[in-house]
Amino acid sequence: MTTTDRDGMRPRRLAGVALVVLLSALLISGCGDGGAPAASSEPQSQAAAQDTEWLEAAAQVAAPGGEAALAVEATREMPAAGIGIARRTREVLVFGDSLSDVGTYKVGTIAQVGGGKFTTNPGPVWAETIGVLLRARVTPFRQGFGGTSQVLGGTGFAMGGARVSQQPGIGCNLEATGCTAALTIPVVQQISDYLAANGDRFNRDQLVFLLAGANDIFFELGVFQAKVTACFSLPQSEIPSCVDQAQNEALAAVQQAAFELVGQVQRILGKGGTRVVVLNLPEISETPFGNSPGAAPVRPLIAGMVQLFNGVLDAGLNGTGATLLDFHAEFQRVIQNPHAFLVREINVPACDAAKIEAITNGLEKGGSSLFCSRQTLLQNGAALTYLFADGVHPTTLGHLIVARFVLIGIWKQGLL
Repeated sequence: MTTTDRDGMRPRRLAGVALVVLLSALLISGCGDGGAPAASSEPQSQAAAQDTEWLEAAAQVAAPGGEAALAVEATREMPAAGIGIARRTREVLVFGDSLSDVGTYKVGTIAQVGGGKFTTNPGPVWAETIGVLLRARVTPFRQGFGGTSQVLGGTGFAMGGARVSQQPGIGCNLEATGCTAALTIPVVQQISDYLAANGDRFNRDQLVFLLAGANDIFFELGVFQAKVTACFSLPQSEIPSCVDQAQNEALAAVQQAAFELVGQVQRILGKGGTRVVVLNLPEISETPFGNSPGAAPVRPLIAGMVQLFNGVLDAGLNGTGATLLDFHAEFQRVIQNPHAFLVREINVPACDAAKIEAITNGLEKGGSSLFCSRQTLLQNGAALTYLFADGVHPTTLGHLIVARFVLIGIWKQGLL
């Protein structure tokens, strides 16, 4: 970043800080008359805790100033002053995969080692931060692992490993009885679960988010590589056409998943949803996984799959009334100029795979951020300086960047 760029950021940062100070003052002034303390009660204590949580989230998201600060200001709610959000969001619903999972697998050993979400735990994922800012907390609808689960009733339906419509998902370990590890309930079923529990309808007081498709790409990559391996058992003259066919089949499957996601958006709209927001896929080929030596042979295919999936979303959602946020473009901005987002490391995961393997007694050998906590970071502070927790999932800082991007996007679209 040039000196001019840094200088240009200073007023915006100051604006963000000033906004938070102002919000704090307004919140305090709205809590009483400044004289005798209010009567103590559990509801007041809970409200105070929620206000503190909101202020912390607001300070982090608004820090750069500019549009971020303005978007945070638009989420303010001061009941004592009679001022509120023009179209109040009572629920934030989230469907998708590990990028939006708020704690589906935070049980048993995973919880005991300090994990539970696909990030640098206990940091919030983007959906949690959006929920806090809109005063509509996002908690897991379902929790479980190893083939068993219980319904908790939250509004966070997204779960790690989930594909758009198919099982098995990534990490399912499918056997005759079903998934024996991660639940990986597909987005189609997540939406069905919501409808079954809510009278088969969405409503105007909800803000509905969908982010899915990455696991369909990972799954089809695995299928493609297995087919290519089989291709090399054929006569040499037949290998090129066999590989081409395997690639075309992989692309067709990813395209179908994108069509199905568009169909689910239309399903939500048809069932009464009025504010539906879809995030397209980030550039998976630019993650530590995508840049790894093992992925080098399929890196162009990964990029092609992402481009194909996002193209179908763009065309399919046009004119539906749903809002499509270009997460792919925002991700590219971060990768191309990480220091502008206070990111110091984009190539190395923040979670130490060796530490995770040790703390799980060998249960997890791949360094999955599902098991990652402060105790298993590569270095102190990595959660707030690195972009990736593992090969593909964001750190706490990464999720803050996503939350800021989403909040600005929905603010600009008038969805708050």
